[in-house]
Amino acid sequence: MFKSHTIFIIRPVYILSILLLFLFACSPSKYIPKDKYLLKKNKVESSSKKIKERELEQFIRQTPNRTFLGIKLPMYVYSLSNPDKEKGIHQFLRDKGEEPVVWDEFLMHDTKEQMLYYLENKGYYNAKVKDTAILKNNKAKVKYYVDPKEPYRIRNVDFEVRDTSLEKFIYQDTSNTLLSKGDIFDVELLQEERERINRYLKSKGYYRFSKDFINYIADTSISTSGNRWVDLNVQINQFLTRDEDDSYKRVPHSRFKLNKIYVYPNYDPKEAIASEEQYLSNSDSTEFDEFHFVYRDAPEFNFNLIKQANYLQPGEWYNRDDVNSTYDHLNSYRLFKLINIRFREVDSTGVDGTQYLNAHIYLKKFKSQSYTIELEGTNSSGNLGGAGNFLYNHKNLFGGAENFETKLTGAFEILDPERVSRIDNIVKIGGEVNIAFPKFMLPFLESEQFVKKYHPKTSFSAQYNYQERPDYSRTLANMSFGYKWEDGNFNHFVNPVELNILRLPFRSEEFQETIETTYLRNSYENHFLSLSSYNFIYNNQDVKKTRDFQYFRVNTEFGGNILTGINALTRTTGGKDHYELFGIRYAQFVKLDLDMRYYRVLNSDKRMVYRFFAGGGLPYGNSSALPFVKQYFSGGANSIRAWDVRSLGPGSFSSEEQSRYPNQTGDMKIEANMEYRFDMFWILEGALFLDVGNIWTIQKHANIQGAMFRWDKFYEDLAVGTGIGLRFDLSFAVVRFDIGAKMRDPSFEKHNRWLPGNRKISNKTLSWNIAIGYPF
Repeated sequence: MFKSHTIFIIRPVYILSILLLFLFACSPSKYIPKDKYLLKKNKVESSSKKIKERELEQFIRQTPNRTFLGIKLPMYVYSLSNPDKEKGIHQFLRDKGEEPVVWDEFLMHDTKEQMLYYLENKGYYNAKVKDTAILKNNKAKVKYYVDPKEPYRIRNVDFEVRDTSLEKFIYQDTSNTLLSKGDIFDVELLQEERERINRYLKSKGYYRFSKDFINYIADTSISTSGNRWVDLNVQINQFLTRDEDDSYKRVPHSRFKLNKIYVYPNYDPKEAIASEEQYLSNSDSTEFDEFHFVYRDAPEFNFNLIKQANYLQPGEWYNRDDVNSTYDHLNSYRLFKLINIRFREVDSTGVDGTQYLNAHIYLKKFKSQSYTIELEGTNSSGNLGGAGNFLYNHKNLFGGAENFETKLTGAFEILDPERVSRIDNIVKIGGEVNIAFPKFMLPFLESEQFVKKYHPKTSFSAQYNYQERPDYSRTLANMSFGYKWEDGNFNHFVNPVELNILRLPFRSEEFQETIETTYLRNSYENHFLSLSSYNFIYNNQDVKKTRDFQYFRVNTEFGGNILTGINALTRTTGGKDHYELFGIRYAQFVKLDLDMRYYRVLNSDKRMVYRFFAGGGLPYGNSSALPFVKQYFSGGANSIRAWDVRSLGPGSFSSEEQSRYPNQTGDMKIEANMEYRFDMFWILEGALFLDVGNIWTIQKHANIQGAMFRWDKFYEDLAVGTGIGLRFDLSFAVVRFDIGAKMRDPSFEKHNRWLPGNRKISNKTLSWNIAIGYPF
């Protein structure tokens, strides 16, 4: 056994060593002229903590070749090609690799100028930047030393409104200005103020207003050598228009109201481009609650669906916020691949000078129905297998954007004969049905204003799964319905009722004897679950911008309380010390989970992700243990990756049965993860990760020593795993390969838990995972 494990570990080392020797043998020097230098490193130093080096690094015009574990792998891939050949494998290597970055003195000086320009825009007009290149052994190290000096600051802000029609709006809104006395004279801040005023006026009916009508005049004459002050004048100018003699003149800005709303529910832009007038003349028209629907073929959805998503009302002032809300609500239906809202001015003016706009909402639907077939290979606890899924989706089942999904699954695993008494398979089959309505169903009757603000949804789901193993078979049936609504970055999920029925029609005698005297026995009994839950998620990620963001989730579950209350009133115990339903003892418990994540963007191709998870469940009343499906486990592709799934814990507990039946569960879980992600080349991304955590029981069990959670000692049970990973970004999915090493194993004696210096690296200290998507 030891011999085979040694071969398993050493062979990859040999292969990696040969590969590295081969790469280093391919020198990139053939792509670097003799009198040039390979750029090795850039370094930025700032004399002030107010200006971070990270801010300035984005302006560096030349960056060194990317590295993986200190190796410039993309550059070496490029260097494998023959520069004299332009086709075949040589062109492929150049396309997927990275050309050696040759230091360019001009780009270094240009970087210096870009940094100075940036510092001036941030208010540091006396800043100094020094650039230096250290040339040695055909390599170049570049250093930028930044001394920003003292910035200019705003002393006074004065608003000058040159359009009397805007005065009452601007002067009423000055309390919301972003410009305050003492602020640094930052160009970015000035631009944000221009955009704020622009958004504000466009929310008051000024359709044709833009930030180009806002100018700044800065007076720095009041500055001295010790005090750098700026008096700022914000000018709001009149509208610029062309006269009949082609001369330009200034006139007051016009204010617009909405006149008519036209909706084109099955708009075909290709036909309309050829002749929009002819396209519209051949269309039918229907009026519905002040909306004018124009279509050539009968729409496949209810007109009320558009009304529910529309924030534009005839007779109301034009408001850009209402336009954006209409876009967002229509997008939330996931029915339309084209959503375009245009406005056309009406050639008439009201008595008070008000002008009017007609709104035209153009929509083009996706195909309502689709199906997908998925095939995948799996690796669970070292057992290889395969899985297949058939998915059917109907996005508009009843004509009201009801999203219907059904999924049929099948999977098998080939058990490792070294861990079981015989070679056998694990078979899993199942199916699920989900339907979501874009509104609250009974018993809630939400108002139209509530729908427009919170985008509510009601979902119904049902699923059934059957699993057959050599040691037991299991069935799980689930039914639930719930509500979802949004409030900015906040999402709320409430499931008033969820029913789960877990049955084990077969358990082998050997398996039964193994778990009979252990805590696992409670996990392999028939269970009936009736629970209610509330899930809250905060996520401030902006997919349109590359910036740091946070994710926070809270999940609470309460099980069995309603049924226990009913049984307590009717006193229907059947002479037993617990209550049953359908002949099955149902579970009663409370459970709380916290999941916090922070995603930090270091630069365009490097990210850090931090995650902390803590959860606990408490059985009480009708239950002596948490139901199996609600217990926590650790290890696997999305947890502590140095351990196989369900093979870690609880606590420091260890037994021979863990290797035969890796199904360790607990009542509590604490886990922290840190992952450094970086782009490599082509579609390949790399990762370095550190995982810490474990699971515990909340009750002491004589046959599970070391499993119970204790506040004064739980840190002694923490497992530590680390490793590296590769991700293949296929655009439609990310295929992930991670290999982790058990750096600290709490199942060993205290003096022997750390890997370095205590134990040798072997097959048992490593675990590898293949998965789809990122772990968190």
